[in-house]
Amino acid sequence: MLGLLTVIWGSSYILIKKGLILFSPIELACLRISISFLASTPFLFMAFRTIPRQKYVYVLLTGIFGSGAPAFLFALSMTKSGSAINGIINSLSPLWTLIIGYYLFKVEITAQKTFGVLIGFVGALVLVLGKGDADFSVHLLYTMLPVVATFCYGMSTNLMKQKLQSQNPIYTTSLAMMMIGIPALCGLFLTAAPQKIMSTGISLSLLSVAFLAIFGTLIAWMLFYYLVQRTDALFGASVTYIIPLLAVSFGLLDGERLSVFQLGGMVLILTGVYFTTKPNRMQLH
Repeated sequence: MLGLLTVIWGSSYILIKKGLILFSPIELACLRISISFLASTPFLFMAFRTIPRQKYVYVLLTGIFGSGAPAFLFALSMTKSGSAINGIINSLSPLWTLIIGYYLFKVEITAQKTFGVLIGFVGALVLVLGKGDADFSVHLLYTMLPVVATFCYGMSTNLMKQKLQSQNPIYTTSLAMMMIGIPALCGLFLTAAPQKIMSTGISLSLLSVAFLAIFGTLIAWMLFYYLVQRTDALFGASVTYIIPLLAVSFGLLDGERLSVFQLGGMVLILTGVYFTTKPNRMQLH
């Protein structure tokens, strides 16, 4: 399941890039969330029946932090900052997951998991830095946006694990998409996106956003929450380490060469994931 999520989310960056050809960042984010909401409607009846009302505030926060805010933040960031920088910053997600879990939710931190998170981040850093033609263009303000997005991912992951552990991940995701999808759909009609769609028809950009919404948002978050419930928050968050590894693998299939640094980065990532998921021995107090 971790591998499947890696493939789905690993393709998100190129889909956002294609979507931005026609749509502005705000239009893309509103359209992405709106399509996710509309695709989730078949599950809403059971969501209302099975999820207790006292859990709704956590579902809303999970939707805002997990899908709503990051959709806008990453779309805006990719208009000014390079893809390599975004890839590195996205690997902060497990670190935020660990910090937020410890300080806000009083989750026990083990020395082993902390070591795994740090090693995985170093591996992702080495892997991206080892690519000679990587785009490292930086715009300070826009580069901070994905940092905030990774903080949001850390919050969402911990909320799901600590507050919604017993809820069905399909229904939880559907209800969260409805809560953020209705405002996004209203906002969509305040933009020029509907006119662009009517004038261009079914374009590559529209198909990219639709694929991103259904697979990269709705289905991916259902799988992710299922994974987090059955393992732990850090294991789920470690998917962000493997995404750069997937990107390098696609490069190899396309004829690119693997540098020694990239090979070392891949080894470090797999080592980090191993220590993050291995049964705990030592605990930090």
